[in-house]
Amino acid sequence: MSVPKKKLLDTAWNTTTFLLTKQPEDFVDGHRVKIVIVGSGYTGVAIGIAILFKRLASELVFIDVNEELAKAEAEDISHGAAFLGNPKIIGTKDYSLARDATVCVITIGDRSTNEQDPSTLLEQNLNIFKDVIPKVCKYAPNSILLIVTAPVDILSYAAMKLSGFPPHRVVGLGTFLDSCRFQYFIAQKLGISASSVQASVICENGPTSVPIWSAVTVMGIKLKDINKDIGTKADPESWGELHAKVIDCDNDLISRKGYRCWGMGICAAEVVDAIVRNTCICVTVSTYLKGCRHGLEKDVYMSLPCIVGRNGIETLLRHPYTPEEQELTETSCRTIFETQKSILNSLE
Repeated sequence: MSVPKKKLLDTAWNTTTFLLTKQPEDFVDGHRVKIVIVGSGYTGVAIGIAILFKRLASELVFIDVNEELAKAEAEDISHGAAFLGNPKIIGTKDYSLARDATVCVITIGDRSTNEQDPSTLLEQNLNIFKDVIPKVCKYAPNSILLIVTAPVDILSYAAMKLSGFPPHRVVGLGTFLDSCRFQYFIAQKLGISASSVQASVICENGPTSVPIWSAVTVMGIKLKDINKDIGTKADPESWGELHAKVIDCDNDLISRKGYRCWGMGICAAEVVDAIVRNTCICVTVSTYLKGCRHGLEKDVYMSLPCIVGRNGIETLLRHPYTPEEQELTETSCRTIFETQKSILNSLE
């Protein structure tokens, strides 16, 4: 009885070709959402993690001049990719990998110490932006830029000028986190859930930010209707101290743990979510203003309640501020513009 000869294996055979009837390179590349994060420091990684946990990106790219750091962070996160929706996570210094990105988040040059002089920080980060923003926009000309780097209002304005993008496609994280902190501190004082409190901080992401006490509510009940002096110097309950805590939060966290990133990561991911899924949420982000009742007859970026969706800033909300809030808003706008004047010539 003759023994049948074994069929010789195809010379191109390997485990993949044996296991799969169709090869990976032949897979149809359907709708994919690519998010790019420029900067793989604490803040960039926190934003990346928050985006991945919300399963917003099928591809996440960390771009950093320190390519080994970017690759290491990408690989570290990739080891848990099975529980993040199996995204493709890349670390690189090659800006061409930003091609076709939906959102590009700029975190590079983020503040890491309390000792940095504000004017030095602005000059240093502006120089970084002059190099980074044109590279990102070259490969992702249809993306929306989300600016996280401090000082966020001035650098959002710079990014708009350097990119040539329409203003609605350049969004600064602004006072979004400040508003969340304000909401959290109010909830703590009341002893209730933060999600039950509605509260906003607008204008500069900095010491002249403006808490809108007239709009602080719990389930639609205005706290100002209960305490007419809330947030003022005459307030017997000293609610105004909560805004001071908001302003000092970054310095406090940096002095206690060396950096801060998680709150910022969560807030940035929420803005990315609004863009990717077109949720049209209302949040206080930094947007372009030119001659409006919120401030001077000058073009600046500052935070106001904005509707954020697929096109970036879809529209602004008109809020009836009190005369005191209006005055503080104009002061904050003037502060932003005075700081911004120092960089105008370098952006022409």
